[in-house]
Amino acid sequence: MKLFSDKSGGNKKKASKKTSAAAKSQPPPKNAKKVVKKKKAEKKNNGGGKKILIGTAIAVLVLCAAFFAMGAYANGLETIFPKVSMEGTALGGLTVSEAAEALSKGTLGEVEDRELLISLPADCEIVLSAKEAGFFMPAPEAAAFAYKSCHSKGFFGNTGTYIKALTSGIELKTSDGAKPNETYIRSKIHEGVRDANIALMEDDLEIGEDSISVVKGAGSVSINEDELFELIFEALKQGDYLPIRYTAEKPGNGAEAEIDLQELYDTVFREPENAEYDRETKQATEHVVGRSFDMELAQSIWDKAINGEMVVIPLILEEPEITTDKLNSMLFSDLLSQKGTGLGGSSAARVNNITKAAAAINGLVLNPGDEFSFNKTVGQRTASAGYQAAGAYSNGQVVSEVGGGICQVSSTLYYCTLMANLEIVERYCHYFGVNYLPAGLDATVSWPAPDFRFKNNSDYPIKIEAGIDTSAYTVYIKIYGSNPDGIRVEMTTETWATANGYGAVSYRWVYDKDGNLISKKEEAKSQYHYQKEAEESPSPSPSEEPSPSPSESPVVPTPTPSPTPTPPEPTAPVEPTPLPDPVNPEA
Repeated sequence: MKLFSDKSGGNKKKASKKTSAAAKSQPPPKNAKKVVKKKKAEKKNNGGGKKILIGTAIAVLVLCAAFFAMGAYANGLETIFPKVSMEGTALGGLTVSEAAEALSKGTLGEVEDRELLISLPADCEIVLSAKEAGFFMPAPEAAAFAYKSCHSKGFFGNTGTYIKALTSGIELKTSDGAKPNETYIRSKIHEGVRDANIALMEDDLEIGEDSISVVKGAGSVSINEDELFELIFEALKQGDYLPIRYTAEKPGNGAEAEIDLQELYDTVFREPENAEYDRETKQATEHVVGRSFDMELAQSIWDKAINGEMVVIPLILEEPEITTDKLNSMLFSDLLSQKGTGLGGSSAARVNNITKAAAAINGLVLNPGDEFSFNKTVGQRTASAGYQAAGAYSNGQVVSEVGGGICQVSSTLYYCTLMANLEIVERYCHYFGVNYLPAGLDATVSWPAPDFRFKNNSDYPIKIEAGIDTSAYTVYIKIYGSNPDGIRVEMTTETWATANGYGAVSYRWVYDKDGNLISKKEEAKSQYHYQKEAEESPSPSPSEEPSPSPSESPVVPTPTPSPTPTPPEPTAPVEPTPLPDPVNPEA
């Protein structure tokens, strides 16, 4: 039995239809249309955002690709980046060597001469050289710096530099690669500050012969040297060479005036200076009296004074050892040594050469400490200089050479320097012995070597006189100087036979004016070879030697020991110690 089935089923269908119809018949909510539109708008917005994100991503990728492509190109360049210049000279696209050449032809020379002017009180100035201060680079160094500025920052840094160069250009300065010379800068600052303080005291400061007078408080300024250094350093670093005016502060009213005694001492102090021989005036120069003062005493005097009071600081004066009057009175007053060696048997050409060499050293004056070089003084012996061919030693043979014979001048001079107790710097013996001087007392020369050199180690100037004595037919040399202590020299020599010649050793004996031995020393060893052919030189023709010049075989005064020690006979021949036989010796 179907109870209510048809009725209830039919009712459901009818109810459903009614509900649907009712729903249709009811008015829609007020915001229903808006909700639908909003959902549609959200859908549209979501679609646009995705497109923007995709577009942005693509743009970023393109930019990155472009950046890396540009970076790869820039980092692969072997030249300076485009639009890079230094001190107004374009360097873009140039190699380092090309940039160096461009800079050398550009304005770099003007930059090298740049100076920074700093004005201080009292119209004092500090002038700093950019080059000396380390804020300048020469062309090769500047070119290398420009290249390094483009290629030393890694991939990303170099790429950024390249982009900057392309877009706005890069102007470099030589100061960008500075290697500051702080010592130079600070020393110039210190000098300027010192000069300013002294200049401010000028009207109230007097440096007398034996004292300094200064008004306490005059010229006292406060200059901060560290502050001034920073100011100067920054200007140099920026390449700013406009003048700088520095204004210092003065102490306030009632402030106790201070003084920088060290600066004052540095200004006043001077070393005593000996008078010297002036080759132009042929007179002694003016000596300089040294001066200083006692710092502790000066500070004590200053502290006891009140502002505005005249402070007098005594000077300490020091006379030099050699004053002008003393030197003038002693100038070349003593004949230190002289020697004449005979010319007998010499050819006219040989005498000509000796005459010219003697004339070259005649009248030469050496101040204390000066060094004499035979080759530098006489010069190269050439036919154009008036020298002629004469006998000379070459490779162990007697040959004819231009300038032959001048060794007689160098040897005679060597002998005189020994007797004048001068310092021998360089000397070589001949290959063969000579017969115008004892063995061991000769000195060979040639061009450009060997040379004969000695130094004036005395306290006074010396003068050389040299020439030909036609009456005695000798070449003579005299050395004049000052010998206030009466020093006298004796030379002795010893010889011994060797397998192929003979050796010699010379000794220098120095005595005081009373004949007491002061010192003795071995002067030199010499080694000579036998020769089959005699050198073109004369037989000894000794000239009269006035006192105090000793003879060639000096007699050692008593009671001093005999200056003729006998060296042991060598067990084996010793080859010559002097320079090997020169190519063109001039005997």
